[in-house]
Amino acid sequence: MEPLSGKMQESFFCKEYTNEMASRKKKTKREEPIDPFSELTWDDLEEWAGSRIVARGRSYQRKGAVRELKRDEEGALVAWVVGSRLYAARVNIDADKDLISECTCPYWTTCKHAVAVVVEYLEMTKKGTAVGRVEADDPRLEELDAITEEDEETLEFDVEEDLEEEPLGFDVDEPDEESAETFSESSGTGQSGDSSLRAYMQEHTKAELVELLLELAGTHDEVRQSLENRRSLTSGETRKVLKKIRSEIAALEEPAWESHHYGGYQVRNTDRLRAMLQALVASGQADAAVRLGPELLAAGTQALEYEHEAESTEPIGACLDVLFHALDRTSMTPADRIEWVLDMALSDEYELCGEGFENLWDEDYAKSDWSEVCDRWTQRLAEWEQPVRDDERSSDYKRDRIADWLILALEKADRRTEIVPLCEREAPITFSYNRLVDRLIDEGAWDEARRWCKKGLEAMHDRYPGLRAELRKQLQTINRRSGNPLAGLALQAEEFFAGPGAESFQALCNAARGLGVGEGVEAWCRYYLQTGRRPRSGKKRKSEPKLAWPLPAPEVETPAARGEVEAPMVDVLIRLAIAEKKPHEVVKWYDHDGRNRVEHWLHDFPLDDEVADAIASTHPDRSVAIWKELAENEIARVKPSGYREAVPYLRQVRDVLSRSGREGEWQEYLAALRQRNKRRPRCLEQLDRLEGGRRRIVDG
Repeated sequence: MEPLSGKMQESFFCKEYTNEMASRKKKTKREEPIDPFSELTWDDLEEWAGSRIVARGRSYQRKGAVRELKRDEEGALVAWVVGSRLYAARVNIDADKDLISECTCPYWTTCKHAVAVVVEYLEMTKKGTAVGRVEADDPRLEELDAITEEDEETLEFDVEEDLEEEPLGFDVDEPDEESAETFSESSGTGQSGDSSLRAYMQEHTKAELVELLLELAGTHDEVRQSLENRRSLTSGETRKVLKKIRSEIAALEEPAWESHHYGGYQVRNTDRLRAMLQALVASGQADAAVRLGPELLAAGTQALEYEHEAESTEPIGACLDVLFHALDRTSMTPADRIEWVLDMALSDEYELCGEGFENLWDEDYAKSDWSEVCDRWTQRLAEWEQPVRDDERSSDYKRDRIADWLILALEKADRRTEIVPLCEREAPITFSYNRLVDRLIDEGAWDEARRWCKKGLEAMHDRYPGLRAELRKQLQTINRRSGNPLAGLALQAEEFFAGPGAESFQALCNAARGLGVGEGVEAWCRYYLQTGRRPRSGKKRKSEPKLAWPLPAPEVETPAARGEVEAPMVDVLIRLAIAEKKPHEVVKWYDHDGRNRVEHWLHDFPLDDEVADAIASTHPDRSVAIWKELAENEIARVKPSGYREAVPYLRQVRDVLSRSGREGEWQEYLAALRQRNKRRPRCLEQLDRLEGGRRRIVDG
């Protein structure tokens, strides 16, 4: 073979080099981690946030509400989102490929702002726009990290259904990089902001600061009013300031004409009142400020009665917090301070004193101070006027609260021996037998605890089912812990027979297996679900379980749930079969002749979806039929909400048929739905979302 010429060698090596680089590039590309956000589909977003919130989030993103989107070290998306104010939002995908988010809006978690962030990122990905890295001192991180679980628990309704705010107040068409800086400086949420502000002010002379304050007072009425209050207080005009404060408090009792919006809520503006209270305390008039407490609490309570969802709880509570923080600056004795807090909490109907009351139990008061409070509140209980007995509870809620707080105070005073006698006195008055029994259980006084359990059950007869159920559970605990577990299990079995359910069945059987009697208990409980017949003594029926019922007679009777229980108890048997992953049993009971389908649709709607999901792999045609029925019933409501609710069921139909290689059947069904609803544009809009399967958003 002849040697290659110079040009041929050069060409050969260039080709080899090019192939090697291409190979390396291809290999490197394969090894790059897949961005989990790029794999998201619209179905994924709707399963995470719901179709309504996704629609709102897309609207926000289209209006340019997402600002300064970046990623943190863990790959989470962090951005400002313009709403009724500027919110910080963070979205990530965890190890289970689930979307998780946080937002500083009132909704706190999965919200339209979080959806807008994800959609904006995917749009940037499609365009190849680079996304920067979040700096460690980014103010958004501090705000997001300050969010706590308690914030979530305060929202007991679907905020996204109520908050209809549009991204206003900022120019959403033009990028505004100063928005985040302005907001973070004005929010004052952290010490870093305070320290930077202090450093800025220290750079100025006294004369410059005076001019600055005069300028602010001229443009901001609250600053001017605060300075006026401090001037009046330092010049001895305390009465003048107190008169203004009382005028502000009295104004709370009227409907809120002067208010501001926050996250869609109409909230009273109490900034001026709070500033005046702070000025009063700062001037050395803490006693005068604290004396305003009951007056402020009463006015705040009246104010909240005008509001639909007690929206102004937080600003009014902030005013009361000023007084709680001022307590240690008053001339009151420690015992007087404790009693002041308890009296305020006793009159609090809207948890306005929440933080001040909770902090009380962490205060470092002496045992003697707590002991003095115990004597006062023991006397208060002794003098408490008793209401006339009737069919309702013989005492009011306030007396029960006093007793609870007195117990805590006795513990603080190290007078624990007085707690059980107190509980024994209160139990017949307020029916607080559960509290007494808990104490006796803690002390291991089993006989006394059992006696008071039975006494409480007898005293309440057929009243207060919740309290009676708790007493029966306590009786189970007493038997189990005092060496008589089968007696406790017999009571648990009575609970099951009185109100059968899948969860109570499993709990009872698990407990029985732990005591070596699981086989007999489970056999009889299944027999009861199928026939409605309880375990009994005497001659056995042929259909009854061969094993004898292994538990003793219960100590107390458990009243059956209202209404007759019809056997077989199909819904319970279906739920059990689902939990035990027995799809053939699920189908058997679902198809039972005695199942009233009309009543089922009215009262147990969610069960059909669970059934279809449980049998999808073994009975695909049945699951498809169920989901079709569910979807078509939603569409038949002829409402936009019904069309949206139908989509998840139709998506399940699509996925099952696709897995079975029956895409053509799905397309025919979808076309038929479109034809039947061709005069319903809102319905067609929802059906359009099902086209194309689970296609990635970045591929759209």
